[in-house]
Amino acid sequence: MKNLLFLLFWFVPLDCHATDRVRLPDLLVQMPQLDDSIPAPNSVMSLEVGERHWYHHEIVKYLDTLAEASPRMVALGQHAKSYGGRALVSYAISSPRNIERLEEIRAARTDLINPSATPELSSQPAIVHMGYSIHGNEPSGANSALLVAYYFNAAQNSDLLEQLENVVIIFNPMFNPDGLDRFAHWSNSHRGLVPNPDPNDREHVEAFPRGRTNYYWFDLNRDWLPHQHPESQGRLELFHEWKPNVQLDFHEQGSNNSFFFMPGKPERTNPLTPAVNQSLTDAIAQYHRRRFDSQGVLYFSGEGYDDFYMGKGSTYPDLFGCVGILFEQPSARGMRQETDNGMLSFRQAISNQFHASLSSLEAVAALRMELLQYQRDFYVDNARNDRSRGGYYLATAEGDPTRLKEFVRVLAGHQIQVEVLAASKTVDGKTYPADASIAVPAAQLQSTFLRSLWNRQTEFKENVFYDVSTWTLPLAFNLQHTRDPVKRISTRPMTESFLEPANTAWTQSEIGYLIDWRDSASPALLYELLDADANVRVARQPLTAKLKQGGEMEFGYGTLFVTRELGKAMPENVLQLLKQTKAPVYPVATSATRTGIDLGSREWEVLKKPKVLIATGPGVRAYGVGEIWHLLDQRVRMPLTMVDTHRLGALNLKKYTHVLLTSEMGLLNETGIENLKDFVSDGGVLWAQGESAVKWVVEKDLATVEWRKTEEEKAREAREEQKGENKKGEKNDKPELPERRAFVDSADLAAFKLVRGAIFNTSLDVTHPIG
Repeated sequence: MKNLLFLLFWFVPLDCHATDRVRLPDLLVQMPQLDDSIPAPNSVMSLEVGERHWYHHEIVKYLDTLAEASPRMVALGQHAKSYGGRALVSYAISSPRNIERLEEIRAARTDLINPSATPELSSQPAIVHMGYSIHGNEPSGANSALLVAYYFNAAQNSDLLEQLENVVIIFNPMFNPDGLDRFAHWSNSHRGLVPNPDPNDREHVEAFPRGRTNYYWFDLNRDWLPHQHPESQGRLELFHEWKPNVQLDFHEQGSNNSFFFMPGKPERTNPLTPAVNQSLTDAIAQYHRRRFDSQGVLYFSGEGYDDFYMGKGSTYPDLFGCVGILFEQPSARGMRQETDNGMLSFRQAISNQFHASLSSLEAVAALRMELLQYQRDFYVDNARNDRSRGGYYLATAEGDPTRLKEFVRVLAGHQIQVEVLAASKTVDGKTYPADASIAVPAAQLQSTFLRSLWNRQTEFKENVFYDVSTWTLPLAFNLQHTRDPVKRISTRPMTESFLEPANTAWTQSEIGYLIDWRDSASPALLYELLDADANVRVARQPLTAKLKQGGEMEFGYGTLFVTRELGKAMPENVLQLLKQTKAPVYPVATSATRTGIDLGSREWEVLKKPKVLIATGPGVRAYGVGEIWHLLDQRVRMPLTMVDTHRLGALNLKKYTHVLLTSEMGLLNETGIENLKDFVSDGGVLWAQGESAVKWVVEKDLATVEWRKTEEEKAREAREEQKGENKKGEKNDKPELPERRAFVDSADLAAFKLVRGAIFNTSLDVTHPIG
């Protein structure tokens, strides 16, 4: 009998995931009639929502099918493509009447924010931008988007139909498809037939680098401001094309929390955010409170999260007459997880994101006129206040026009107008040269966001933030810039010629070509030249060279010199690289120089092509590795060998010229440490970036480091010396590492080359800042 029961149990098909599937009847207390002609997710993909984690291509296929079948929805197409080749797509959802006049509605948005126009607000719908899962391992948003879109298109609910008459939804099912697929693959590959809710189970603990980030391990929710990645650039274009009234940002948080929605902590609100914005945020929150109370779902607001840094999806909109709303759902990570509050399922997470989407539409429809009027008033008030401001912010990047052009690109992505300085101007003892400096009008349509980028915010109501307070963008770009607007200057419009490559008019030289290393386009050119077996040298001393086009020019340390090898002509492929580059190249007329070293001097060092390894894997912070991987791969076009830390001990490091460390190597055994010491002793270059990495190499006797003192420390020591309290020659054997104040003794065999040109040995400074 026992054997029979065992056999029956063994052969009965088990469907243990049935309770994890999510359908509309599971989510709604009162189920509306559904349009049978509108396909449900399972009818297109033979896969239920919540059955497992959906992949990018599955979500897009369903939504495309839905858009083709429904008069309430239209595909807006691809607004970006990820590094992984995945399309970022968006859709418009509204009433059939609004879908038919969608282009008219979009065009009317321009008049809405134009202070000189007289738009009729009563005839316009509000725009809400729904964006899901910018962090790939916060998947409940993207997975709930399937049911949200289905409900908005299939439900025959009179309240919903009225809401869609008053609102156009710009629908982004996922902001980060590469990270979403990375996490979906992990979760789907590690769940059992019976989901294990133990938080320690492999399903809930992703391996390095995790799915939060994009292809190059960047946090895309910190990229709204610098928009360095294609996902962010396309997202900004879509935002400014539609100028939404409300933007929704769906996230996940720690599993032991309750659901969060804005407003955030009042003391952490950016001072440039209008008070009306926060009032509307709270008014919208009332709709979330009612819906979640009816569901018996616990939530919180006004704590934990801030609304200050203008580079996140829920805060960026606040300085564009829009209201940004953050949602944070406790994360199940996998299918189910034990928490302090009980069993948390993926199904519950999807349900909460679904209901937050519905309550948001209800709120935007009800507050339509208030939201439209707020956006209108925001720009009218800005224009009125700008009349008293006037002037221009000035900025320049001496020797690096490529960097200045990138800064202009970033500003343009935020719809900020930029002009060119037409006549040189000296401000506070610093000269801004004509045609090499930009002038940014302080009074312009997006003046509020411009002020947030230029401000140096040093005082706060509360000095604790979720993770960042603010950026001063000109400082981040290391630009020479004015802190305040300057008046009585001459400008001209920005033209394509200003943004064109900085290369000079080409003239062939029998002597060779000088390249200014200060320009940000130079590293990519150098690697291309070395890869083409060009003869490239680097200057150990400055010089003043006579140019083939006429005139002279001063060149500093690290200048590159490309010349032919003895008895050979300059290779044609090398000449083509020099002609086509974006970097500034200067053909020279003679080897003799007026000052400094001649071009045939022994103070030129021949460069060799680098072969670079970076330590990665468990125990290493993915952000630090991703930053360098992206820099070398995308900007310099140089291959980078990524090796997990635990393999360093068994690897032959003599094959590499450089080893890069971005954090302490806590998982590296003694064999690995000795291997690194041998590598350094043999002349290899060890690069340590960041506080923990520098501390680690010092502790392991891989380098001798001298810590630079701050001005405050110098002043204190001077006072102590005057009082006779300072003992001459006394040293601190274990000084603490002040952030970004570490300097390295370059005479040590294990010296770090921690400047931009370290990999190419193009800088010969005695000390190098670590950061």
